[in-house]
Amino acid sequence: MPRSPFSVFAVLYTVALVLELGDNWTDPWFTGCFVAAAAVAVVTGMTRLKFLTLLIGSTAYFLLFRFPEVANHVNLMLCLNVAMIAVLGTSLVRRRGTGTDAETDTENDYAAIGPILRIGLILVYVLAGFHKLNTDYLDPEASCATSILGSVIGTMGMPVLGVPIVIPVALCAALFGYRLARRGRFARAGNSWFTATVVGLGIAGIAAVAVVLLSWRLGPVGAVISAFAAVTVIGWELVGGLLLTVPRLQAAIVAISLAMHATLALVGFVDFGALAVALLFSFVPPAYLRVLIDGGAVEIGRRTGHRVGLYAGFGFGIALLCGIDALLRRLPEIAVVSGLLFNLAVLILIWPVLAAVCGPAPRPVWGGVRILERRTPAPLYLVPVLLVLLGMTSYLGLRTAGNFSMFSNLRTEAGASNHLLLSGNPLKLWDYQDDVVWILDIDDRHGRIIHHYDEPPQGHALPVVEFRKWIHDWTRAGHRVPMTYGYRGEVHTTADIVTDPRWRTEERTPAMVLQDFRIIQPGQPNWCRW
Repeated sequence: MPRSPFSVFAVLYTVALVLELGDNWTDPWFTGCFVAAAAVAVVTGMTRLKFLTLLIGSTAYFLLFRFPEVANHVNLMLCLNVAMIAVLGTSLVRRRGTGTDAETDTENDYAAIGPILRIGLILVYVLAGFHKLNTDYLDPEASCATSILGSVIGTMGMPVLGVPIVIPVALCAALFGYRLARRGRFARAGNSWFTATVVGLGIAGIAAVAVVLLSWRLGPVGAVISAFAAVTVIGWELVGGLLLTVPRLQAAIVAISLAMHATLALVGFVDFGALAVALLFSFVPPAYLRVLIDGGAVEIGRRTGHRVGLYAGFGFGIALLCGIDALLRRLPEIAVVSGLLFNLAVLILIWPVLAAVCGPAPRPVWGGVRILERRTPAPLYLVPVLLVLLGMTSYLGLRTAGNFSMFSNLRTEAGASNHLLLSGNPLKLWDYQDDVVWILDIDDRHGRIIHHYDEPPQGHALPVVEFRKWIHDWTRAGHRVPMTYGYRGEVHTTADIVTDPRWRTEERTPAMVLQDFRIIQPGQPNWCRW
């Protein structure tokens, strides 16, 4: 049973690591061993040494076998992992044999790393919102907001036993809201008017969703809905991220962020949601930390457990479910179930906090958390600097993927940009994005991309650095790849691009090791891609 903020955070972050590795089980043996080790650490009680071991194992795996082709939030994880490894490792070495209280040491370590966790999440939100300030994201026909909202609506309309998912979800939400408010300051027991209001709001919510389902993409109504979704996401990420720096406003932004991640979890972003939950935990003030820890006991059968452990159990279960999903070739129903289970787990986890917020006076005061902490070693602030540099690589002419520009419609290639503030690419210092190869014809067996794009690339372009990464992978796999391509105004046909003297790539260069690029489409607008 967790007794301190550090132990709670360590479990939450471990769940995020498990769900990231278990999202697709790319390397089943490593993932299986890591999930088993993480489960043992949680069940036997999370300690600094156990958490440090999990951090080192996951970091080594991502850097040695997956980097640079990793998701945006994995780059955030890697930066935070390195910072936490430095703090925990130094702490264990320096304080060995000193006789100091272990729990005090761990809380000092957590306080030292807290600012980096908070700044890291703020920067990801702000940079993601900044990237979305472009003409194509605000175009209802092309916007990623339209695509994701359409996916959410499609999920909510998915039938289960002939009933759209939205109906039981809305009824459950109304029930939980009713339970919270009836026990709290919004109504008194026996208040029939309040009961009627809650039920009415639930019915109105279902009706509103039904209207959206019917009107989606129907003329101007669909355009207005898309524009509203785009502005809402930018407001949450860019404005909300900045407002997280204001302690008295953190409660509202944390609540909005949890709601947004709950929505995204329904369309497959459970791994990112789990990381966000762990980092949002660093914004919970001490009074509510005690509420979460002291009020977290739950009865499971004849045994008493803690909500944090139950949340971890849900996380491990979802990871195993994703493993089954990978074997079954990505059934959409399993992804939806994973999202629903994750949202239920989060609700169970934060229920004591919700009950306290909605409870009768006197209630704990949510005073917020200061972003900075004097106990943080100065070198750790290099991590936020690195995150900013990583987030700005698109504008510098470097990598365009994995830099928090996910689903932003951002385009900086070909000497121009669709960004509202940086349309002339005034910050571009390198030309990697403009030295490109156009793929005119390729065997479809070799032409599908694993990262960031899942369609045949005919008619699209790749920066030369990324193109050589493909050739390197084909070389290692022993493939023979005939291709017709265009480069610097000339069209070439080769019987095997892998052995072509001009393009043969047997070793990775430093640029190939560090950079990751999206495929470049011809024409405008820039469509939504990961």
